[in-house]
Amino acid sequence: MHRKLSSLLTHNSKTKSFNASIPQDANTLPQLSGYFQRIVEGKPQDLNKINEAIQQLAGTLERCSQQEIELNYKTRLLIKQQQEYKDLEQKHNVLLSKLDETLKQNKSLLQRIDELSSFNQTNFHKIQLSQKTAGDLNHKVSNLEQRLEIILESDFAVDQVNIRRTLTDLVKESERQKRDIQMKNQEIQRLKEQVKQFQQRVNKLNQKVETMKKKISVRELENLTYDRQDVTENQDKQTDPTNIMNRNQPCENLDFRINALKLEFADIINDISEQGTQVFAAKFLQLNQKQQKEQIQLISSQYVSFKDCAEKLNLTIKYSIQLLTLKTLSEQLQFIDQNAKHIFMSTFCRLWILDAQQGILYTFNQSNEEIRVILNKGAFAEVLRFQKPIHKRDFSLLCEQTNRNQISTNQSLLYPLFNQNNHLAAILEISNSVSDYFSFDEEYYGVIFSKICEQILKIQLKNRLMEVTLNYNGLLHDAFHNFLQAQNRFELFKLIKNWSSSILTVAQMAFYFVDNQGRMVTFDQNQKEKSFLLQGLAGMVAKRQKQLIVMNIRQAIEFDETVDIDTILPVLIYPIISEQEERTIANSNKIGEGQDNDKQFYYYRFGLKF
Repeated sequence: MHRKLSSLLTHNSKTKSFNASIPQDANTLPQLSGYFQRIVEGKPQDLNKINEAIQQLAGTLERCSQQEIELNYKTRLLIKQQQEYKDLEQKHNVLLSKLDETLKQNKSLLQRIDELSSFNQTNFHKIQLSQKTAGDLNHKVSNLEQRLEIILESDFAVDQVNIRRTLTDLVKESERQKRDIQMKNQEIQRLKEQVKQFQQRVNKLNQKVETMKKKISVRELENLTYDRQDVTENQDKQTDPTNIMNRNQPCENLDFRINALKLEFADIINDISEQGTQVFAAKFLQLNQKQQKEQIQLISSQYVSFKDCAEKLNLTIKYSIQLLTLKTLSEQLQFIDQNAKHIFMSTFCRLWILDAQQGILYTFNQSNEEIRVILNKGAFAEVLRFQKPIHKRDFSLLCEQTNRNQISTNQSLLYPLFNQNNHLAAILEISNSVSDYFSFDEEYYGVIFSKICEQILKIQLKNRLMEVTLNYNGLLHDAFHNFLQAQNRFELFKLIKNWSSSILTVAQMAFYFVDNQGRMVTFDQNQKEKSFLLQGLAGMVAKRQKQLIVMNIRQAIEFDETVDIDTILPVLIYPIISEQEERTIANSNKIGEGQDNDKQFYYYRFGLKF
């Protein structure tokens, strides 16, 4: 900047010297006019001088024109440099203001560091004092234990009453001191954690100070204010210290609500819970009016907050009991859609059941109308992919219905529910908060309610499986009872065919008796007996006496259309071997997978075996 000023001053001096040189050349004009006057008066001897004067005047005019051009150029250059000087001066003023602001911030940070260092030193002294106190207490305990050993080694028959009384007092005192030691150790641990936190904060502030001391560019100086605002917003932003959504399990206590407060407020609440109300009241009376007001506001707000939390948890238990009284799943889904939203202060709270065979989720609203959505889009697809709870804080697509209508939400909490095999069975949706956001309290309520719904869903699945099993058992018992009432082979064949279509859910079925002559016998609709040799796939199973599953019976080499079922579906063929070694062949068209194990179990119950 000083170099610029010196160059400007040099240009000004050159301009002045140029202007001063012009009058010296201008003296030639009066001389020339004198020469012309002499010529007029008849004195021609001055003609040479006139020529010289004219030449000198022409040279002077030429120099003047050149100097005028240079003067205009220098003038424009001077104006440009003056403008640059003004711009530099403005930037210099801006940098000075930002430097002052940076120095103020640096000073405030240094003050904060000093405060934290002093507080850290105070906590360190407290820890040392607590450790010393704990050492004294340990020494007292060791002395008491020695006294106790001496008493135990003494003769009880001489002074039994006094020794017992002394022993009781010593045991009480020892237990009291052990409790004091335990409390002191807890206090030491808490202070160590605080010291660690303060040390981390001090290190961060020191790093900021070192960054400020370094040479930074103008752009970085301009961004200091915005960085400071971002840091303040990040510090003021409420976070979840217990990571509730990722844990997805109920906590052992509600300390996460206290840990979410600022450090000084959390310390006040912890002091009340650890030291008791009397110690807190004594400390409270020693504070000034402003501090008393702040603590009263803190305690009252925490009371209201914990009261609201207790009411919401109580409401959750109430709704859980009512859900258990409902029998059908559709009634439970309607109840959740109608009432559970009051727990979370939201517009919707729905439980979506997964139908894995169709690849959809369905639920029932308050009007008992079924809503079906697909799983390939939206937040539901993310839950299906990651198998973890999701908290959507912005407007986003939730899912798409089967009629192509999209469902979107402003905010949503999504919790996956799993069955006994740890497979995804349902999704709990909580969306559109009344207060425009879901806090970690609503996240925790959602975790508890999702676990309750998960258990209710498991009970429903278990009851449905039990109902199907009992129904299946009843059908098998009725079928076996009818089999025992058959008078001949045709009646048994007819009963087996009828019950197979209803119990085994097969499309086609063929049954053959195998007599002692090695022939397969069956019947038509007119009670006419038909006999065949051991041919086809049925005959091969009769010879090997092992069951067989054929995926495409038409492509089998042993296929015989006279005895085997002609179908494109899979076919199950198995022998029934009685205790008298009479062979019977059952040939059925298989529809459901995994039914052969159930049939094997029940035939063993009926005294048959494969």
